[in-house]
Amino acid sequence: MFTIRQTLTGLFLLLGLGLCVSVAIQTWTAFEQYREAQDLTVSNLAREQLSRAAVAVAEERTEAYLSLLGKAGVERTATELSGATDAAFVEAAETLARINGETRSAVLEQIERTLDSHRNTAAAAWLRTNREARTTAAAGLLAGYTAVIEDLVTLRVSLLAQEHPTDAGTANAFQLRRYTSILLEALMQNEAVIGGLLADLPPAAERAAWDQIRGNSERAELAFDLITNRSAVEDRPLRLGLASLTVAYADRYRPLEQELIAALADPDPAGDSIDSEATRLLWDTRQITRTGADLQESLFTYSRDRLAQQQRRASWLALLWLGTLLIGLGAVARGAWVVSRRVIQPLGSLRDSMLALAGGDLQVALPERSRKDEVGAMSDALRVFKANAIRRARLQEERVALHEKLQAAHQQLQKDLEAASAVQLSLLPAAARLGGVRFTGRLQPSHFISGDTYDVLRQPNGPVHFFLADVAGHGAAAALVSVASRYAAAQAILQRRAGDSLAHTMAILNDDWPEHLPYFTVIMGELRPEEGRGSLVQAGHPPPVLLRRSGAVEMIGEGGLPIGVIRGANFDEIAFGFEPGDRLLIYSDGLSEAESPDGQPFTEERLLDLLRGRVHLPTEDLVSVVTQSVQDWRSSETMVDDMTLLVLEATEGDEEEDWRVAAE
Repeated sequence: MFTIRQTLTGLFLLLGLGLCVSVAIQTWTAFEQYREAQDLTVSNLAREQLSRAAVAVAEERTEAYLSLLGKAGVERTATELSGATDAAFVEAAETLARINGETRSAVLEQIERTLDSHRNTAAAAWLRTNREARTTAAAGLLAGYTAVIEDLVTLRVSLLAQEHPTDAGTANAFQLRRYTSILLEALMQNEAVIGGLLADLPPAAERAAWDQIRGNSERAELAFDLITNRSAVEDRPLRLGLASLTVAYADRYRPLEQELIAALADPDPAGDSIDSEATRLLWDTRQITRTGADLQESLFTYSRDRLAQQQRRASWLALLWLGTLLIGLGAVARGAWVVSRRVIQPLGSLRDSMLALAGGDLQVALPERSRKDEVGAMSDALRVFKANAIRRARLQEERVALHEKLQAAHQQLQKDLEAASAVQLSLLPAAARLGGVRFTGRLQPSHFISGDTYDVLRQPNGPVHFFLADVAGHGAAAALVSVASRYAAAQAILQRRAGDSLAHTMAILNDDWPEHLPYFTVIMGELRPEEGRGSLVQAGHPPPVLLRRSGAVEMIGEGGLPIGVIRGANFDEIAFGFEPGDRLLIYSDGLSEAESPDGQPFTEERLLDLLRGRVHLPTEDLVSVVTQSVQDWRSSETMVDDMTLLVLEATEGDEEEDWRVAAE
């Protein structure tokens, strides 16, 4: 049987929470639609600017191509065209930067550099006096500019692939813009090629021009068919633009184009016939290009207006649902307060008080009457006792709940740290052999996870690279930063160009390290045992120890500044001999600074003394001896700071190599 209190509470909470959850879902959906509309607006602007940039490059292509052939190009000068193109590129780059498009911005910069290269090529070709050489240069320039336009189209399509407009009109406009761009590019490329036919091209060049015109004709025909299939639009300016394009293309341009293609296909054409056909078609091409450009601008305007309308609608809905949610939460809270205060609490309190009185507690002081109903009559008599009983019960429940939460949080934290430790250790390379170097490492965190990390890498047919990093501090924060430092160091090694010194690589790593992250020490080096040499660079890290095959033990290096302390810092590269049988021992400061119970550090001198007496031990045994010695020094198996050892040994013979592929 349910009590009155349980029934009222369950019904009220069920209805209130159901209402709030429903409204919250609608609010979240509306905000998501608003965010998507914002993203679509910015992406649409970027694609619009890239389309304009492609048209500007196409006009510049026509002018450069025809100028080299000695024919009049477009109506504007080369300076005006290049200025318009550069302005379009600047606008597109600024918009791409707003859609976390670092990769796309880099692609656009590369496209712009390629365009500048073609401009330089055109300028150099102008200096040539040989007609055949200029004709050849013009053909190459036409292909180069066309490749730039194709790259812009590819970049634009990559943006389009991420867009999923829910509005059918907007989606249709996007497709119409895409097909119109294809049609415009085919027509504008034909404009340049047809203009070139009037420059008395050699037969081979005329044949190539025929192939280009025919291929562009097929592309334009396909794009026109696709545009026609999507021409059912509600917007009047768009309908007029599509009608104008249909008339210009189907009624005027297409027949003239077919006549020119037929004339070029004639094995013995009349030169005057081709020139006449080309002149007529060139004029018509420019006219339909303007018509297509006007249609494209109408599509841009239509898309912007539709997206702005969607954004306003989504904003209005989001605010409406948010207001509804706040009102609903307020109503539920107010209703819960009223029901709890006026019904549930008085009934529960009276029941408890009555049971206590029935148990023999007759010392209850009778309160004054405060309510005019039956509940008021009973609660007035038992008010003082009720207040005390409720206070004690609540305090006890809160203490128990708090204790359980603390215990659960501690257990969860313990599990999370153990899992993080397992993941961190799994990222470290297992003992293996790369090239002529065998390596063994050991990491002992101070508490589950560590701020130390290391790796040994080798690119095919290259030297063996290594690094050991130690992030300032320890624990979860240092462990997270160690992952970033591991990735940054590995990338610095893998992206190192031929001829770059290790010191230069370390400087790049230092300058690229984010200022908001803690600094870290690192030692980085490369080993070429087949040449009997190695080199390393220190960045605030303890000096490594070189164990010679002859039994000599020496420390190399002096320290340097840690990574992330000072931008523009310089680092020194240290070269050393590394013959078969030699070993390089690298460690973190958790080893040398490990303190005994009376506060004395282990020190680097004590490490050297330990190694001199055991220089001929196998690597695994040597690592175990050093680790155990530090633990004995501390009189404990735990460490205050993370301790890491990495030993790299130059090997002899043709042992089987364990190749590791750097996923970084």
